[in-house]
Amino acid sequence: MTDATTDHDVIVVGSGGAGLVAACAAADRGARVLVLEAADLLGGTTALSGGQMWIPGTRRMREAGYPDDRRDALVYLRQVTLGGTPDEQLEAFLDNGPRLADYLEQELGVPLAAVARDDYHPDWPGARFGRSLEPMPVPTDDLGELRDTVATSPARGPLTGAESRTGLDPQVLRQRRATGVRTQGSGLVAGLVAAGLRRSVEFRTGHRVVGMADGENGWSVTARRADGTQVHLRAAGAVVLACGGFSHDAGLRRDFLPLTEILPLGVPTAVGDGIRLGLTAGGHLRGMSEAWWTPATRVPSTTPGAPAAARNVVRELACPGSVLVNAAGERFADEASSYNDLAKAFLAFDPATHTFPNARAWLVLDARFASRYPVPGVAAADPVPDWFVTAPDLPSLARKLGVPEHTLTRTVAAMNDHADRGIDPEFGRGGNGHDTFNGDSTHGPCLGRIETPPFHAVPITVGMNGTKGGLVTDARGAVLDAAGGVVPGLFACGETAAALMGPGYAGNGASLGPSLTTGLVIGESAEIRDRSSSA
Repeated sequence: MTDATTDHDVIVVGSGGAGLVAACAAADRGARVLVLEAADLLGGTTALSGGQMWIPGTRRMREAGYPDDRRDALVYLRQVTLGGTPDEQLEAFLDNGPRLADYLEQELGVPLAAVARDDYHPDWPGARFGRSLEPMPVPTDDLGELRDTVATSPARGPLTGAESRTGLDPQVLRQRRATGVRTQGSGLVAGLVAAGLRRSVEFRTGHRVVGMADGENGWSVTARRADGTQVHLRAAGAVVLACGGFSHDAGLRRDFLPLTEILPLGVPTAVGDGIRLGLTAGGHLRGMSEAWWTPATRVPSTTPGAPAAARNVVRELACPGSVLVNAAGERFADEASSYNDLAKAFLAFDPATHTFPNARAWLVLDARFASRYPVPGVAAADPVPDWFVTAPDLPSLARKLGVPEHTLTRTVAAMNDHADRGIDPEFGRGGNGHDTFNGDSTHGPCLGRIETPPFHAVPITVGMNGTKGGLVTDARGAVLDAAGGVVPGLFACGETAAALMGPGYAGNGASLGPSLTTGLVIGESAEIRDRSSSA
């Protein structure tokens, strides 16, 4: 069953941050814009995220007293990307990123603040302090009937990233909950959707795009609704593919990612739709073996019969009084390093055993740690849940884990010695500003003794917040074919496009910053204006 064709100038497939910015920017240039979202809620993985954006050289950065230099940023990005991203794209990001930040605040009404933290590799040439931005609390009064359709993370309360570290007056927190104020990624999406509504952008949820073809009169797009009916639409100007990566598609994961268990986070609609659509239209792919890696664990649901939730694990690994060990009971990385880099250590391959020896690991902690710091799904000082492995001493814990007793006890003894000396000679944990930011600032280094029984272990494995591989685009976000030519009227951003960061991760928000910047450039594209006005 189908319905009649409906015309628009620009159709954006997906409602994550990048697609929403593209929609607003195109509408500002007079385009009739439609946003199609496969899920019932708007926001994609952006809405579940912290909402931070890594953008060098912004006005907010300067106002906060954090100096920057474009040349240094380029040097830093070249090292982060291992030279895999063309300079043209890196420079386009550096030129347009500050404009994006101003556009968000001054035109779209999304308030931002600089984040007081280092880049993820503070010792590298060109690194700086304060390059990340985060959205301030966003009211939802202007969303009207779409207010309840903006997704939010069940793991994040209505606090900013800074407030999640410092705490917030309980009365303010209650007021935000009562009035529907959004923060972090959900706040960013709420602000962008409200800005789209003010620009007459049309939103349709529950519309999964299943086909498209380019013709003389623009793109014809077919979307399937939840009831099985199909909607035929036309984009006279352009189609923007911004519908996520493939982290929840088992087949694509098997084809492109390492052959070990990987916990997918993000929204379940990230099944590679945009990538397949782009390939059918003539695009090609890059970076399909890369993802936004993170250590992760499964948190059992408190609701009977409900599945466990995959959660990323970050600060728990950096706080003093814990150690991460593999199945042999040995450390294998700096636990406080950036989650993308740390998770890559889980994927190290041992040719002698033909295995990934770090793929299944354990976060070992003691009673003192459990009383001071949260672990995913468990607040500090809450009773230790039964899904933790608990024992009265380390040898008993090792036996329960199936880990060699002597190795685990030796590893913990070494960590205790590092804590006493205040330095980690093995992996440098706590040796730079990024590590200490993730740790406990009241404690100093990220090192602490593990000695107070009972002892606990939490299963940790590699996860991914999303995938990095996708359609190859140019500096304008236009999809390229295998010969390097532009596929007319087709653009891609967000996780549907190959990530600007390549295999690396520059700093807090290094996925959203470049993605939203590309969204702005796409929305400003002359091709969108030309095709729309000539249709």
